[in-house]
Amino acid sequence: MPRTDALHRPLICLMLCLVLWPVAATAQTDEEKRAAMNAAYRQYQELIAQGPQMRAQAEAPAREAYELALEVLGDAHATTAALAMNYGNVLADGDAAARVLEQALEITENLHGDSALELIDPLMALGDSATAHSEFADARGHYARALEIAESQPEPDSFLGAIIAIQLGTTAFSLDRPREAIENFTRARDALAALDNDIARVRLATANFWIGRYHIQQDAPAEAIAPLQEALAVFERFPEARQLSVNSLTALVEAHETLGQRAEATPHVQNLGMGTNAPTLVYRPAQPHALWEQGAVEVQLDVDAEGFVQNVRVPEGTEPEFAAAVREAVTALRYAPRHDNGAAAATSDVRLAFQFSRPARR
Repeated sequence: MPRTDALHRPLICLMLCLVLWPVAATAQTDEEKRAAMNAAYRQYQELIAQGPQMRAQAEAPAREAYELALEVLGDAHATTAALAMNYGNVLADGDAAARVLEQALEITENLHGDSALELIDPLMALGDSATAHSEFADARGHYARALEIAESQPEPDSFLGAIIAIQLGTTAFSLDRPREAIENFTRARDALAALDNDIARVRLATANFWIGRYHIQQDAPAEAIAPLQEALAVFERFPEARQLSVNSLTALVEAHETLGQRAEATPHVQNLGMGTNAPTLVYRPAQPHALWEQGAVEVQLDVDAEGFVQNVRVPEGTEPEFAAAVREAVTALRYAPRHDNGAAAATSDVRLAFQFSRPARR
């Protein structure tokens, strides 16, 4: 027996070495991990630079960079916090994003204290993520804390405070807290009006847009027009702000149409239709008449070059009173007309599945 054990011992050792050797060969040094972390971060940056459509693809390198930072730098390092924010900002799952961003906030608090300016970035990231997932109450808490920190600094930055105030205002707007919303928008507008640079001008236009939206919500469309026009004049100077221009134009159409100023709405609906090959519905008023509890029908109509609905055709056999109400309601709609060779053009035979709900007739 001793002889047999002695004979087998080298073989067992050889087998163990063969099993362990690949593990040892693949182990990374801290230096290699740092290099891999930096490479993953660069890949994340390259993807993000291509635009928001690459957000999903950026998730894997952002996660890799963050996880490697935890291994190499630990959970008490500013770089780990920064990489956590990157990862949290691209996560599609709201709960997962919140957990990662909360860790970034915790690391930053441990490093700098609970009232340091460095906390604003993770707090804003948490607020933006919560907003993106319609968690407006959570977003409001993060933005409010960020604003409190910004204001508590020995020399508060008015631009930073205005940016946070706009975010806090939009969150209050979503939570149906109009007074809080307009207070923040007005505060941001007043601070930004004193600054003379393009970034401040775009942010000022954003504040004016939301002030306009506030007045529309408060049934004061006449007061909405001036700030919306100011916002539009700025947004139209920056091609990258096209969506903000569209939002302002749509709000101006609503304000003018609500006031019965259909002619004043015309240049805005025509502007909205630029570059399109089919008319787009941009305004639908509330129907105040007490006629039916509900109703639906597919109609055909024409849209002229100014976006007005013409020649509404209701299917034959539709009950006459109902057909008359449908024609009235559809004629009040406003379209952005299609464009042909750069000019607004009329369109015939547009189909619309029209549906409305009204109080029952008494």
